[in-house]
Amino acid sequence: MEILQFFWTIFYINFFTIGGGYVMLPLLQREVVDHHHWLSTREFADSIAVGQVTPGPLTIMNAFIGSKIFGFWGALGAVVFSYLPSIILVTLASHYYLKFKSSRIVAASFSGIRPAVIGLLGAVALTLFRASVVDLPTGLIAAGAFALLVLAKVEPTLVILGAGVAGALIY
Repeated sequence: MEILQFFWTIFYINFFTIGGGYVMLPLLQREVVDHHHWLSTREFADSIAVGQVTPGPLTIMNAFIGSKIFGFWGALGAVVFSYLPSIILVTLASHYYLKFKSSRIVAASFSGIRPAVIGLLGAVALTLFRASVVDLPTGLIAAGAFALLVLAKVEPTLVILGAGVAGALIY
């Protein structure tokens, strides 16, 4: 029955997440790491890293989490329950789009949601930073990656791969 609870968790987080896939990270972390203790914070950070080097990063991340906890069926269910909310919501939204597209209430609601999304992303970034930067070498890798991304505008995939190689060489 625990696998059904996991599928439900993936489903409702994907269903109620507004603002893009990365907004789900703090909610997913709270459920998977803090509440159910299915993964450690480090394992959760690893799942994000694995997802980032593949197409469809959040789907791969959910599949990785499902596989880590429940094996093949956990991975398969995580993928299905990741997409099911989008299918339901897009079907409903397309049906009612013309009726509500110019509503001031809808526009005002989304304006209020944006600051909360930024706060959630900041919270998960801080939590992942604490779990990932555990000593001087990891701090230097993080600082170097940040500099390459922000200052030099290097392609993120190359930065991720470079950080992985640096970590493998150091550890």
